[in-house]
Amino acid sequence: MTESTVVPDGAPVFAFRMWRRAWGSAEWLPASRLLVRVSDGGNAVPAQLSWMTEDGAQSSLGFSPDMASCYGHRRTTGGDVVEMRGELDHRREYPDGAGGQEFDTEAEEAEGRRPAGRLRLLIDDGGEAPVRWAAWQERSGDACSVALRSVGPSGNADVGDLVSAVWASAEHRDAGEVAANLVDASARKWFAPHSRASLEFRLTRPVAVDRYVLTSANDAPDRDPAAWTLRGSADGRTWRTLDVRSGQSFAERHQPRAYRIADPGAYDHYRLDITGNNGSPHLQLRAVRLLAGGSGGFVGYRQRAGHAPVAYQGTRVAQAPPEPPPVDAPASGSPPSPRARGSRPAEWEGWRPGGSWLPLGGSLSMESLTSPSGRFTVLHSVYEPSLAVRDNVTRERVWVSDSPGSNMVCLGPDGDLVAWDHHGGRVWSTGTGWLGVRRLEMRDTGELALTGADGAVVWSSGTPQVPAASGTGHRTAARGSTMRRGESLYGQSLTSDDRSTVLFHDGRVARLILRGRTSHWDRFYDRENILVLDDDGFLRSRTPDGAVVEEIAGPGAELTVVRGAAELRDETGAVVWASAGRSTRPAPVREPAMPPNDDLAAWFGALVGEGRGYCVAVVRDGDPEEVLRRTGVAPDAVLRNTWRGLARHRDTVRPDEGTVVAAIAVGPDVLLVSDDPALPVAELAPSVVALHRPPGGSGFRGTFSIHRDGGLVTELRDDPRRRKGTKVAEVAAALDDIVHELHRHELVFRASGAIPSAADLGGTLLGGVPAPARSPSATRPAEPTLTVAEYEGMNPLVIRTDFTDEDAWQRVIEELRTPWFEDDPVDPYLISDPRYAGASTERVLQDVRAAMPDPDLPGAIFIADGTTMRETDHPLLAVTTEWDGEPFEEDEEEFVTQFRLRPDAAVEISTNLDLGNMDFDDFAGDGVYERMV
Repeated sequence: MTESTVVPDGAPVFAFRMWRRAWGSAEWLPASRLLVRVSDGGNAVPAQLSWMTEDGAQSSLGFSPDMASCYGHRRTTGGDVVEMRGELDHRREYPDGAGGQEFDTEAEEAEGRRPAGRLRLLIDDGGEAPVRWAAWQERSGDACSVALRSVGPSGNADVGDLVSAVWASAEHRDAGEVAANLVDASARKWFAPHSRASLEFRLTRPVAVDRYVLTSANDAPDRDPAAWTLRGSADGRTWRTLDVRSGQSFAERHQPRAYRIADPGAYDHYRLDITGNNGSPHLQLRAVRLLAGGSGGFVGYRQRAGHAPVAYQGTRVAQAPPEPPPVDAPASGSPPSPRARGSRPAEWEGWRPGGSWLPLGGSLSMESLTSPSGRFTVLHSVYEPSLAVRDNVTRERVWVSDSPGSNMVCLGPDGDLVAWDHHGGRVWSTGTGWLGVRRLEMRDTGELALTGADGAVVWSSGTPQVPAASGTGHRTAARGSTMRRGESLYGQSLTSDDRSTVLFHDGRVARLILRGRTSHWDRFYDRENILVLDDDGFLRSRTPDGAVVEEIAGPGAELTVVRGAAELRDETGAVVWASAGRSTRPAPVREPAMPPNDDLAAWFGALVGEGRGYCVAVVRDGDPEEVLRRTGVAPDAVLRNTWRGLARHRDTVRPDEGTVVAAIAVGPDVLLVSDDPALPVAELAPSVVALHRPPGGSGFRGTFSIHRDGGLVTELRDDPRRRKGTKVAEVAAALDDIVHELHRHELVFRASGAIPSAADLGGTLLGGVPAPARSPSATRPAEPTLTVAEYEGMNPLVIRTDFTDEDAWQRVIEELRTPWFEDDPVDPYLISDPRYAGASTERVLQDVRAAMPDPDLPGAIFIADGTTMRETDHPLLAVTTEWDGEPFEEDEEEFVTQFRLRPDAAVEISTNLDLGNMDFDDFAGDGVYERMV
């Protein structure tokens, strides 16, 4: 843009990548991104800009004529002075009323105050504090200076004097610790005898609150809120989520902590839903303050070039908040929903389960598609064959894929049809990625086809040679969720409207399956059969020649699959039979804020290559180029290309050791993808949600984690197993949404609230190859302290760490050798080495793992320590060998790392772990009954 470039009102917002440099330093360090928009209806851009925020920080910048760069200085809250520079990242087009604050203005002319148009102002330097005043000069020489005022009657930021009522779902009235204390000047607090509660504040008029402050109470830090959601409402019934926090704490008593609302709106009802605390069964707070920054208006002056300054003032134009969906407010204590970032793409319009086509991003799991006339059906099955097309006239299969058994078939956003096993391993695909596929169709010709946007066939199973049918030549196949009289299932399925429950039939087996759980209604017939709702209304299983195999229920008008059951209903809608009683069915779940994304696993697998492994992370509130720089991609090595182009570039510049990383902007966040499964991401930003999937093509050993401020908040993995932070609000909500915990790619997007579109994934990416790290100096690995020779896996491995009582040790050995099964002798592997006297569990386990790498490592070891020798039953300490090398903590949420048992139970655990019949925590939970300690 040149100095004479016309900038139409309403556009743009200038986004700058910023760096800072301390006084006297030569090193520029990354700083928060800056967003700037100043427009009073003219065609101008700022040449200079200065502002101060309410925390006292002051900044001043000058901009290049083409707005490509800026330079200036900043005095921080602490009084330090730093240099600032920036480079234009992009310009965002905004409609009127978006992108900052808007004011109706007046200017004082000779004849009095006159309307001066609308001022649109946005200055966002990444801090929590809002702008207090701003001054700028335009290229034309015009200048303005404005001091922002609050909406509060007193002109202060705190709008507590507008609060007319406070309500709490729980409070301690007998002690006077009620919700009203939160907004008065007394020293009393609010207390609730629950770990979850809701607070609601009603204002006398709508206010756009942009910050709020919570103040801890006088005692008991474990009662402090740790997770909550702030919502706003214009009518007290329909609520919009404004801010979600988790993992919070207060370092001191009576400590105020301020929080910023990124996208405020004008509301007269605000509700704080507290969903967790720091360990207590109770909650408390000293105060809640609602702040409205400078959103009430401004006073200042405006000076046109060559003229004297005149008084200038403005009144904030309240923006209508985004319309939330018309749903009831969630119950108090319910976990917050992930942030929705869009809905189903257009290709899903008109789609329903059980139809004749599957849209891009769809999946089949023990489900079918039936051609429009009903003659042909393609069915996915966990039995062999995994995917096949059947002619419903001859009942013969006319096409069978060469896929082995699979758990699901997904049409990924890249257009590749992929079959996956239950561990997330890729077992078959059509190889149609990036070829423009938009849907999978089951056609009346018997052809299973992948088609493009213009309907052209990209891939086909082929058109089978089949006899012509007279009329339909077969019973009408049931579709969707309902089977009516005269309809049948033979190699087909019915799916409930919420996709949670499937009635599956493959020609022999009939099963009703609730996703993520086992079937509760099964029919394993020993012959070929058809599931029929006969004309008389009875649900029967018949042989192909019409003989009745079983009369199941009736009479009824239709069989409908609903959540958790199949129901046979009469003409009035009354249920005459159901596969499960209502009391045993799972409760309805809330509608996920995001559509299911099983296809994303397929896309990432296809993206990085079969068996290679990958890392995918969502970096919150990040910048793609900055994220790439922190992963090690030099600024001059960043490319805009497709993934395959980036991979070819890698093969050219570093074919032996290079990895590819690519970054995609998803709203304010960054999706980072790499084919380095060990890419370190925890330090990329204050908040990172990540999945590391190791090589080998199996998702079983993937690690899902959340990092905040350099700390590990959540980690879910299988080997070594760990379950940390499953009760974190966004993780708990995400786990409720997904079908299976192994779909950890899904956890990344649901827990972060960011999801890329198919266009994002298939289009141009910003990426590169990180510079190789320096090779560490070669050191000879230390010889293992422990040697384990000729160990047989089913025998208990016992290490002695207490040498104070030899008689007790002999009694332990005698009990270890007690026969367990058919008087077979037990031969424990004993290690009695004085070097382990008093050794910690971690040291023993570390040495055992060094001496016995996989696959020889047993599932558990047994330690004979001081407790073993002193107590009457000589209880051994059983310890899992699924260990991450970190010190043992208290057992976390759903996984036990160690427990005690009598010595004669050790062989049972060792044997079952070696055979894979049970897991370590199966014994810890139910275990060996009377021999557990």
